[in-house]
Amino acid sequence: MRKAVPFLDEQTSNEDFLRLFADSFQSVVFATVDRQGNPITNVADIELAEQGRLYFATTYEKPFYHRLKEHPRISITALKGEETMDSVGVSLVGEVEEADLAVLDRIFASHPEMATISGENHSERRELLRPFAIKPISGSVYDLRQHPIFQKSFKFR
Repeated sequence: MRKAVPFLDEQTSNEDFLRLFADSFQSVVFATVDRQGNPITNVADIELAEQGRLYFATTYEKPFYHRLKEHPRISITALKGEETMDSVGVSLVGEVEEADLAVLDRIFASHPEMATISGENHSERRELLRPFAIKPISGSVYDLRQHPIFQKSFKFR
């Protein structure tokens, strides 16, 4: 289970912001484009935030994988909260690149539920996974839990 979103303020750093994705938000919506430039969304979990990058994995058999390889610029968005006024939303624009397979070891170590998701065919399923690193360009947070509402933008380049 992911942690509650911590209190955010003007001192929230770029690294703090990136850790929110891995620590507090279970799943994010990825916006990509297909070969014709049509927008398509997918849901995936951000599993790690390390050294200014976010990491996730998907199988190389999925169209999502192929869109990431062909058009590496992405946008992700996540929302957490039960009702509007107790919610926090985050968005990020970045570029993805396939990461070293060793990242999967860190993902599985950090998230034991990955083995459960893979089921009895754990090793076969893992063979299909490919990790990706998101190199952030810009992002923002919108925290409706605070009064006045807290908003902050982040630049990474």
